[in-house]
Amino acid sequence: MALTRRSVLLGIAATGAIGFGRGAFAAATADGLPETLQRILGDAIAQGAAPGMQAAAWRDGAPLWSQAAGSANLETRTPATVDSLFRIGSLTKQFAAVLAALLAEQGVLALDAPASRYLPFLRAQPAFSVRELIHHTAGLHADDEGGPLPGAFSQRRLAEAIAAQPVLFDFPPGSAWQYSNANYHVLGAILEEASGQPLAELAQARLFAPLGLRTLAFDRSAQIVSGRVSGYGFGDGEPPTLQNAPGLDIEQAGAAGAMRGTADDLCRWHAALLGGRVLKPASLRAVLAPARLRDGRLASAHRARAEDAPMGATEYGFGLLLDRATRDGSLIVQHNGFIAGFSGYLATHVPSRLTVACLCNADPNPNLPFRALRRAVFAAVLAPPR
Repeated sequence: MALTRRSVLLGIAATGAIGFGRGAFAAATADGLPETLQRILGDAIAQGAAPGMQAAAWRDGAPLWSQAAGSANLETRTPATVDSLFRIGSLTKQFAAVLAALLAEQGVLALDAPASRYLPFLRAQPAFSVRELIHHTAGLHADDEGGPLPGAFSQRRLAEAIAAQPVLFDFPPGSAWQYSNANYHVLGAILEEASGQPLAELAQARLFAPLGLRTLAFDRSAQIVSGRVSGYGFGDGEPPTLQNAPGLDIEQAGAAGAMRGTADDLCRWHAALLGGRVLKPASLRAVLAPARLRDGRLASAHRARAEDAPMGATEYGFGLLLDRATRDGSLIVQHNGFIAGFSGYLATHVPSRLTVACLCNADPNPNLPFRALRRAVFAAVLAPPR
């Protein structure tokens, strides 16, 4: 059965987190953990999940394990390494959302102001707030299967093209929840208008450089990038055969999914964010707070699409899925990232600051190792309750 990016995103969300308590932790260098994780990567490569992949596990801001397997490029026979640069797709969203929180702290962006304050071409439309864009409750039409927008390479041009759609809203703003890349395309334009900087420069100045995230960047198709990995899809037939992913002007993904980086830097990012090095405490609480509808209900109370029902009580924060399906109700924040020829996953158990990240250079498929890696990392490092 063919998998869509959406179905894999929701499948991971509905799986629930591995349920361990806050109690005693096993040693960080748990016996057999590196071998177990390497075996999971090797098995996934053997099963055809992707030509290459990269994974890392961190705790309390320090690396536990990092490894790569397979090929970064099949044609040049370049091996994947822990320094190879993968596109991270929708993992980009949390960076855009945190930039919004940073600008709000500085008083240059009002999260509850209408988006039209920053993008006047939206004034003829029903009002929705910046926060509703971040939370996926703005109602913007979700056409994730649509093709590229001609000439839409700037964040503002992307937002203008979205506003010009024949159908702009799938539901009244603030009345339901629905994952839509359009929300973050518009958010990207707002970030640029509010800050006066291009999104890539804003992220570099406010996040990547200060936090030492040297591999993270907004990708550009025309740029020559040393170590950048090639992406792959699957052709028809049984078993499916690998093929080069279709060309993509990555700039079109914008704040919704245009970044690249490594698994280690994704872990380093969560260590900084959840360790209080990025935002003030009140802002971090807002980032981890579940989205609410205008009537005060949690966003999970009304999902616009019936196919989202398997998400259950999983909520959405600032570019992060919020999962409390643990034995003690403690929080795991997580997200997937999918973009032409690439799949990724990043999750952190917030109380223990235990993080796992995995990046693969193939489209979504049943053999991706995300669940197995997460299960192995949490089981090896977190002691189960007595």
